[in-house]
Amino acid sequence: MAQTDRDVFDKVGQYNLDEIAIISYRFAEDSLPRRIDIRGILYNFEIAEDILLNNIVGSAIVYDMQDIRSILPIIGLERLSLKFNSPGTSGYDYSEDTGVPLQIYKIDKVRKDPQNERAQLYQIFFCSPEMYHNNTTRISRAYAGPVEDAVLDIVRNKLKSKKPFYFEPTSTNAKYVIPNLKPYQAINFLCSQAKSKKFRLNAGYKFFETSEAFHFRSLESMMGIDGQLTETQPKWKFMSMITSITEDQKRPEIKDLERRLSTVIKYEFDKPVDTLDNIQNGFYANKVTTHDAFNKTIKTTTYDYNEIGPNQAHTEMAGSIFEDAGLLYPQDGKGKGVKFADTNKSLTELSEAKTMVVTETSKVHNDYEFTPSSELLPMMTHQKQAMRNMNLSLLVYGNTILNAGDIITFSSPVQRPGDTVEMNPYTSGRYVIMAIKHMVNVESQRHEMILKCFKDAVSTPYPTEEDALNQIGKGNTVDGDIYKIQRASEILS
Repeated sequence: MAQTDRDVFDKVGQYNLDEIAIISYRFAEDSLPRRIDIRGILYNFEIAEDILLNNIVGSAIVYDMQDIRSILPIIGLERLSLKFNSPGTSGYDYSEDTGVPLQIYKIDKVRKDPQNERAQLYQIFFCSPEMYHNNTTRISRAYAGPVEDAVLDIVRNKLKSKKPFYFEPTSTNAKYVIPNLKPYQAINFLCSQAKSKKFRLNAGYKFFETSEAFHFRSLESMMGIDGQLTETQPKWKFMSMITSITEDQKRPEIKDLERRLSTVIKYEFDKPVDTLDNIQNGFYANKVTTHDAFNKTIKTTTYDYNEIGPNQAHTEMAGSIFEDAGLLYPQDGKGKGVKFADTNKSLTELSEAKTMVVTETSKVHNDYEFTPSSELLPMMTHQKQAMRNMNLSLLVYGNTILNAGDIITFSSPVQRPGDTVEMNPYTSGRYVIMAIKHMVNVESQRHEMILKCFKDAVSTPYPTEEDALNQIGKGNTVDGDIYKIQRASEILS
């Protein structure tokens, strides 16, 4: 088994598993719930957090020779007491004594060991207990005032959560009627209505759980500090190539552990470039038409990435404007994006690429006003697509100091021959962690994790081009009647 009494890293992949036990819904003779420590039969386990998911989820595979799932039995009402961390970090504390145990909800993939008739392998799935409350509760009421107050009320009184709740203050002071929605549906709706109090060119929040707490915050708050276009400090730095450096020349077997933890075992990029997808989903430009039936008005609002983007928070920033960092669209050197010759416009000016129509009105709830869709939807549409750009997957050594929503840096070389190693100016830089999945193999005593990340800017601007993009090739603009073409072909044959 892995060490459970160490507070200092000795080697990469090391972890502490102080507790992993199943707490039954049945009570024992001492009037306490039946409890089984499964560390002795644990094969491996995973636990994950994601800014696009509301809850922590995970699973464990056990090698059971006592048929615990039948004797206990495990029926989906059990809790999982778990305490897991990297040495020296707080990690995941879902223990019965100091935390809130997880909820077991499914057993799957049961299979007999062909080498032992009395042994079986199966997978135990678990989630945060708030997930059960979410699926058994409905909300039908109005919330007035700051959105974060409504979310806090739902977390405490509907989800019955006893975990910390961290929020970013909003400027949204409205009255919303929740029409018989489940708690997470209500929270996700409120996320879509939230606007940051300090990041003024922001729209939309994320509600998610990490090992630390539940979070209600904007993407911009993950990238910038206190409403300023100042970069958040990275939580960790990863490199695709790490040279071997020792910290003690007299004991060369002891490696510089921090550098080893910065080593990337494997990495890959998912769609580093997909311009057509960006066009279709309104990343570069989009348009919202708002119809107010009561006041009989129609208003059109457009989003131009080149105009608004430099004043928004990004993974790469340089003061109040992009002096040393760049957007994910090349510039023409005159403060505009590279144009196409046939339209004399850049992609950021073609808002017809993504159009939306919404209906709303004012004075619905007297003193409370909804945040106008014209202020929310254009930027939310852009932001949603931004998270699908420059997606990076890293397989690295486990380290529970990191959480979803943290900033990391990643350095990768330019892939070309040569004696010197040159860092890629576009793929290297700062990334937001969207999701983390911790993977622990008990047999090999190894802890690794997969990081899913994205970046929405480049540390070095793309090369500028003043001239418009001309059409290439001569083409053939001949138009014809297919029947005439067929008759001509028959005559020639």
